[in-house]
Amino acid sequence: MKTEIESKTLLARYGIATTAPRLATSPEAAVEAVKAVGRPCALKVVSSDIVHKVDAGGVHLSVEADGAAAAFASIMAACRSSHPDADIDGVLVEEMVPPGLEVFIGARLDRDYGPVILVGPGGSGVEQRTKPIAAFAPVDERAALALVDAAFPGHFTNGGAAGREKLARCILAVGGESGLIMREPIGEIDINPIIVNGASAIAVDAVAGEVEGADAHLPRTDAEVAAAIARRRARLGGLGSLFEPKAIAFVGASASKDKLGYHLINSLVEFGFTGDIYPVHPTALEICGLKAYPSVADIPGTVDRAYVAVASRNVPDVLAQCRAKGVTVAQVLTAGFSEFSSDTGALEQAMLDQVADGPMRMVGPNCIGTFSAKSRMAVGAARYNPVNEGGITFFSQSGTYAGDVVRRAQVWGLPVGKALSCGNCADLDMVDFLLYAQDDPNTRIAAFYIESMRDPGLFFRIAQTMTKPVVILRGAATAQGQVAASSHTAALATDRVLWEAGLAQSGVIQVSAMDDLMDTLLALHVHGRGPGNRLALFGSGGGVSVTTADAAARAGLVIPQLSAETGAVLSRFGIPGTSVANPIDIPVWGLKDGERYIFEEIINALKSDPSIDRIVVFVEVGWVLDFMPSDEAGIAAVEAICASVARARRDGPPMSLALRTSGDRHQDDLVRDQRVKLMDQGISVYPTTSRAVRAQARLVGP
Repeated sequence: MKTEIESKTLLARYGIATTAPRLATSPEAAVEAVKAVGRPCALKVVSSDIVHKVDAGGVHLSVEADGAAAAFASIMAACRSSHPDADIDGVLVEEMVPPGLEVFIGARLDRDYGPVILVGPGGSGVEQRTKPIAAFAPVDERAALALVDAAFPGHFTNGGAAGREKLARCILAVGGESGLIMREPIGEIDINPIIVNGASAIAVDAVAGEVEGADAHLPRTDAEVAAAIARRRARLGGLGSLFEPKAIAFVGASASKDKLGYHLINSLVEFGFTGDIYPVHPTALEICGLKAYPSVADIPGTVDRAYVAVASRNVPDVLAQCRAKGVTVAQVLTAGFSEFSSDTGALEQAMLDQVADGPMRMVGPNCIGTFSAKSRMAVGAARYNPVNEGGITFFSQSGTYAGDVVRRAQVWGLPVGKALSCGNCADLDMVDFLLYAQDDPNTRIAAFYIESMRDPGLFFRIAQTMTKPVVILRGAATAQGQVAASSHTAALATDRVLWEAGLAQSGVIQVSAMDDLMDTLLALHVHGRGPGNRLALFGSGGGVSVTTADAAARAGLVIPQLSAETGAVLSRFGIPGTSVANPIDIPVWGLKDGERYIFEEIINALKSDPSIDRIVVFVEVGWVLDFMPSDEAGIAAVEAICASVARARRDGPPMSLALRTSGDRHQDDLVRDQRVKLMDQGISVYPTTSRAVRAQARLVGP
């Protein structure tokens, strides 16, 4: 670590104002230094081995000349007691800075996220205060100002513009394109605090650490990141066979109908796989009506894709056979590697050695298969796989969730065209799959289930450049960086803080449950992303309006007052017991003109209102059925209401329809039918208002 004097010299080179430190190596020198300053001073121990100076007893404040000798002696005694092995250079003497806003700025070169910068409240209690706001470096002026505003909301609003801009310039000096974390051989720096007072920002304390070992070669600049991405992309030349193979070898095929090696082959056959299938079994002559072969080498034709479902100890040898055969993508279904035991390291390395160079790539291990509507690759039973090609591609570390999304997509009519169970991602990982999605012209929305990730910083930097929406269902936080207490305040850059920074900067949408994932994919497919968080809520039921308004607030949506013009249009619906303000609450029977429902008239008025960005309409299905003589008549009435909603104009703010049911078979079937039907009309359908609201909120973006 650099000493405080060395660290402040570095800051000064990048335009950050600091106090003028003087090093005292004796009590007498401390007295002379305080006299030279001519005002009360701060005295601080100087040692690269002591980072938390206050805790070590190494700081005295407001020291006058007549107390400087005693303060020096006290600091040296305390620090030698608390850190007996520390190399102590002396005591720093510097003027006291007038009080003001204390700010922490930290930066580090993180092995997983690259160069990052953190901003938050400073002072001696930084680790116990609100967590800092993080961003990936380099940041530009706009991002620097956004960091200031996020870390200190409202602080600079009343006459504080000069201080806000000064602090942003300090952030740029640390983490801008020409900032020190981007240009210097520095692995970590803490400035704590910078004291902001009016247009002044002065760094009172700072410590920097030099980058060490392999970390010196981590990509920092945009050019270095682009080179890292190019190296990744260069490995993916054979991924055409990932979802569209010409021939599949299934190594570990079984003649037993209760084995995975039979079930998956049978599903490929029943789904109508468009290429050739070659079961590989040591003795069987035929499996699922297909000629079997004793080894991959015995297959007569070319093979570009392989499923491997053999004992883990045999996987390396099978991969070697696949490589010799010209396979470009091998999917290892077998479990029992690093996810099973740390003792399998040698076996996993032997497996990875087969894909270390050359064109063959590996999916897995520990996964279940692949779905492709175009090439008719089935996950699970063929009857549950959608047959229509679609623009949603799903990559999942969970085989269960891969099958779940495929089956739900068929029920929902959602255009999921590809899904991959990728397991441990020992070779191909989420960065590779994101690059595939970015380059694939048939992928319009990329979705992921992720439990762990290599190179998350690279993932988010790629996502930031994409025009396609990216959605993540996050299954578990990684262990890396979870300990917030370390020797430096830059250790506040924990995995969670940096992950959240990646989400914020890249625009990646994160959800935490499967229902939320499906709801979000539906909304993205029907509406796409767009700006604006102002919601109009329209339905029948005051209590539902209130709780939905609460849900909207929690999701970051606001419910604004409608324009005077919209109010005038809606006034004719205003009868006792109704509300034509936002939220709009009108009984269903007040929304009929004779026998015809007229929901579209209110919706069209809302779509014309300049204060509205999004619309959620809800129908209490149970109440409609209560007023009908039979379930059949009630369902017909709700279908007529849905038709009325669908007659609304297609342009304008995106609209979701919540059909709130009591959960019986008739009503839930109605929701499923209307979801598929209204999807083509530009309307997303949900079973609850809260799910509709949350889905709309996730669409808010550029």
